[in-house]
Amino acid sequence: MLFFVWLLIIRLCAYLGSKRIIGWFAGLCYGMFFGIFGIMMVLSSRRLDDEEADAALIKKYGPR
Repeated sequence: MLFFVWLLIIRLCAYLGSKRIIGWFAGLCYGMFFGIFGIMMVLSSRRLDDEEADAALIKKYGPR
């Protein structure tokens, strides 16, 4: 049972890594070697769509 939990952690890290700067392979490695701490490391990295969100906020709240 613990093996399947470990596989789910690896899959989650790879998925979250694909949405962030570090990429899916690094996320997969973090999940494989660090487990729960790997999820925290992946979540602490910057998201890929940060520039889009920043531009939308600047456009919405910027000087008119």
